[in-house]
Formats: sequence, structure tokens, C-alpha cells
Amino acid sequence: MVGFRKLVAILAAVWLLLGTLPVFAKMFGYDFLPSTEWASRSNTPGLAAGLISAALVLWAVLKSLHKVPGGKAKKAGGVLFSPFFGYFLGKAAAVIVGPMMLALIAGHQVELTFIVERADRAGSRRCHSPLELQGLPWLFDRICGVPNDFRHGLAPGRRVVVIGRGTSLGTFAESLRQVD
Repeated sequence: MVGFRKLVAILAAVWLLLGTLPVFAKMFGYDFLPSTEWASRSNTPGLAAGLISAALVLWAVLKSLHKVPGGKAKKAGGVLFSPFFGYFLGKAAAVIVGPMMLALIAGHQVELTFIVERADRAGSRRCHSPLELQGLPWLFDRICGVPNDFRHGLAPGRRVVVIGRGTSLGTFAESLRQVD
């Protein structure tokens, strides 16, 4: 029985670590976009994986809460935040990691079409002059550093082609062009 628990713990840890890969890619400036078709097809499995991961992370936090130093407020914050963190990592592992790994390993130059959701936001310190796209999961629904002259010509509903290394399931954005 101890061996089974250890195996489950290792598998859960690996699953959550896989979920961090897309986040690290984004942190280092690599904009990976899953295709809208893949995002819609994988939405239900992503939801299920996210909910299971949220429950696992919440359970782990509750189980080890007595070991965490700090006051009640810090512990309450950890308990409240942990399901959201687990959900995001679980969904990212289910929806983003597969297409991202395929793009890295077997990718080639592809062009994927997306629909613009917003092109007029100022952005943030980590993502200046973003171009937001419809139908993609949160955090993977935008391309950062898009030139303002390109963004100004785009209205919501317009189509753009993202060119980069990838597959039909997703691509690492390298360049853009508007669809007439």
C-alpha cells in the first residue's frame, strides 16, 4: 500500500511539473499558441484535468497545513489560492503541453489563422503591446510585443495568421500577417 501511495504522489508531482512548462516558456518570452481547433476539442478533458488537479493540490495543502510556518491568514490564503493554482497547472498540462512538445520535437514552419479579440490594450510589464486572440485558454490567448502599427489596423473579429515553428495543433509565434 505504501508503494501505491508513493507512485500516486510521484505521478501527481510529474503532472503538476508538466503544467509549469508552458508557464516557464511564457516567462522566457516564447509565445506558444494552441490552435483554436485543438483548444475547443481539448476543452472538456482540460476542464476535467484542471478540476482533478485542483482537488489534488487542495488535498495536499490541507494535509500539510500544520507543517507550514505562519499565521492563520497565511494558511487561509494558501488554502484559498491552491485550487486555482492546481486547476491552472492541470489544465495547462492537458491542453498546452502536448502540442507544445510536438512543436518542439517535430515542428516545422506553419501558419495558423486566429480571430482577433482585442488589439488596443496597453499591456503590462511582462507583456507589452499584446494582441489578444479568441477561443484560446487564459495566458495562452495573446501574443506579446506586437508592433503598434500592426495592432492599430486590427479590429475585433479580424483574422490574423500566426507564423512560426509548430504543427496543426499549435505554434510558437514568430511573425504575423493580416488576412485580407
